Amino acid sequence: MPTTSSTHSNDDVTEYLMAALRCDLLSLEQLHTMGQLIAHISELVHCLQYERGASNLYVGSQGERCKTRLPILVKAAQHAEADTREFLGQLDLRSHGMSGASRLLSRIALALHGLDELQQVRSDIVSLRTAPASIIEGFSSLIQSLLAIVFEAADTATHDDLSNRIIALFHLMQGKELCGQERALGSAGLAMGRLDESFTEQLQFLIDNQERCFTIVEEFSDAQARAQWTECMAQDQTAALERLRRIAFTSAINGEADRDLSDTWFAVTSERIAALRLLEQGMEERLQAECEARIAEAQKRLDDHEVDLARAAGRRSVAFFFVPEASKHHELRTVDIGCVGQQIGRSLFELLQDQSLRLQQMAEELEEAKIALNERKLIEKAKGVIMSYRGLSEPDAHRFLRQVAMSQNRRLGEVARETLAMAEVFPPPKD
Repeated sequence: MPTTSSTHSNDDVTEYLMAALRCDLLSLEQLHTMGQLIAHISELVHCLQYERGASNLYVGSQGERCKTRLPILVKAAQHAEADTREFLGQLDLRSHGMSGASRLLSRIALALHGLDELQQVRSDIVSLRTAPASIIEGFSSLIQSLLAIVFEAADTATHDDLSNRIIALFHLMQGKELCGQERALGSAGLAMGRLDESFTEQLQFLIDNQERCFTIVEEFSDAQARAQWTECMAQDQTAALERLRRIAFTSAINGEADRDLSDTWFAVTSERIAALRLLEQGMEERLQAECEARIAEAQKRLDDHEVDLARAAGRRSVAFFFVPEASKHHELRTVDIGCVGQQIGRSLFELLQDQSLRLQQMAEELEEAKIALNERKLIEKAKGVIMSYRGLSEPDAHRFLRQVAMSQNRRLGEVARETLAMAEVFPPPKD
């Protein structure tokens, strides 16, 4: 007959093991919620991107273009904003599922503040009281605050391949945003009939960073997304956009541009963005479906273990000891010392071993997935340091980092890390 102490010990093991399984289920449910939030944000961002592009075309042409289209796009963005706010209002901010998400919640607060200011911006656009450059800067800052929410959602994900999918989705959204900025920049410049050196610098910066984002998308996407990406890049609008880019660069050298090309630029870049949006939606749907499947699997595993442990309680006593050499080969070795039920002992051992192996695999894959996020943080910080020390703009700071990395045949993240280390040693320049 089991002793009281051994019974309590066995109960403790069972309690902690079941708690671990419940935590796993809770984290999947939280990730599913984050996936839903990402879907709402991506729709809102998509609408704001269209509104930004049309607003630039409208202001750049002094109200001649997009006069009827702009109000429609504004209403679409307002509808998407209302849906997003409604979803955010349903989140239980005090639940355990939101614990450790202070940065995420701060990002949400900042984005909501930006959305609150949008109505005045729209009024200035309609009355032509603002410039295209201000529109691009304002909308882009707002969109970046929304994308930062997705970034934090990826940073808090704790499930290997699901984390990879969010990382790929974030960089797809980021690359698509750069495409949106390219649409707005070209539409406004062409509508005004003049392009200059500043335009070419901004355009080249946007093109280079699109490529960087899409490289990460290919690296972390699932097989289906990679196949769709290849198909997307092979479409006719990609070649058409390349031709327009060459025309824009040539026009900037001459200092003037064909105003009629502004509509073509807007249409071609919009086709590219629409194709990326379809890819984005597919990735979101697969993320949600995978989360739901994992939740069902985790719930079944939890229910099955509860039933097995209940059936096994009180049977003949056998203790199970961990043997490191055997554990590596997934074998079980037992010693009969009469302290816990044989079936429950074996069940506990198998559960513990399975849980340990799963957690180890998740940790290893998650570590790899975090590299892209951490490297991005380092690069952003390093750009800030270079901008401060050398008085460069953000595009020039990024170009400087990239040139150093290429000349030294090193990863961009390594150069960024070294830049930050040097900044800690040397004092910042005096004003």
